[in-house]
Amino acid sequence: MLGPEIIGASLANITAADADATKANGADEAWEFVIVFDRAVAAEDVEAIEIMPVGGGAPLARAPNMKLQLMPPMRIFVVGSPRSGTSQMGGTLSSALQLPWLGECHAAHLFATASEALSGGAGSPHGMVRFMARGDYRSLAAGAAKQTYFYTHGSASFVDKTPGVSMIKAVPFLRECFPDAYFIFLFRNPVANVLSRFAKFHQTFESACRDWAASMTAWTKVRDELPHYLEIRQEDMMQKPHDVAARITDYIGMPEIAPTIEESLSAGTHERTGAGIGKTSVGETEWTAEQKRFFSQICEPVYNSFSAGPLETSKTPATSELAGGKP
Repeated sequence: MLGPEIIGASLANITAADADATKANGADEAWEFVIVFDRAVAAEDVEAIEIMPVGGGAPLARAPNMKLQLMPPMRIFVVGSPRSGTSQMGGTLSSALQLPWLGECHAAHLFATASEALSGGAGSPHGMVRFMARGDYRSLAAGAAKQTYFYTHGSASFVDKTPGVSMIKAVPFLRECFPDAYFIFLFRNPVANVLSRFAKFHQTFESACRDWAASMTAWTKVRDELPHYLEIRQEDMMQKPHDVAARITDYIGMPEIAPTIEESLSAGTHERTGAGIGKTSVGETEWTAEQKRFFSQICEPVYNSFSAGPLETSKTPATSELAGGKP
């Protein structure tokens, strides 16, 4: 409550982290909760907020160590194919911006799937399904997603670095949950990516090729639903850290931290296997003729449709660069 106004509500349905200790002190149950406000609250009004249990009773005691975030929240989602530099980017942004980062969350696609399942249908012949559409049940999943992100990060600001097709497909849902979020897509030359996948995940050749192509294809299908995004080549993070740092800080509107990001990108070796570095053409591999044919069928069409030129197939290093994102 803020005066007579209800600005948010929630259920105390999260098992408390100290539940065992609480029960040992004689309590039957111990639960936690997260309340996402229905609107922005001015900093000077925060002290006047009271948390009231439904059904009466005194307001809950305010924690003495309550954290007040005065700056506008910053949410950054880093997506892309695995082995494309997403870990280094996540670590760099978390450190430079002092944002909480849990590594890979792998939860957004679960909420996105639930939101679609709960959307109902206004034109359905079934009354209950029409009711779900009128009741905006889809928003239940969005609310749960926001609560989960805020609770697990302990903050309204965070970095989520989760690679893979499922996360990429969930990007429109995440934008629905966090309209002011930033989205950065990391990509890598498919030859280098496939080689790195071998070293890290020991995938089959076919699955490595298909996974890279699926990530690229999924991104091209969702990016136009975003008002803005940034696309960065993994190779540029290594070879042009100054330029990449400038692009990132221009995108998020914080040019003053460009030197910090450049330094991190220049020194970072987060999860590097060394495999694939500097290799951008099929001719530089030891793949069999059958593997090269498969790669040509699966990866080359996707690369060529995304890039400024065809993928090199000789031993001459590739010179084409993949497309950039919206400003």
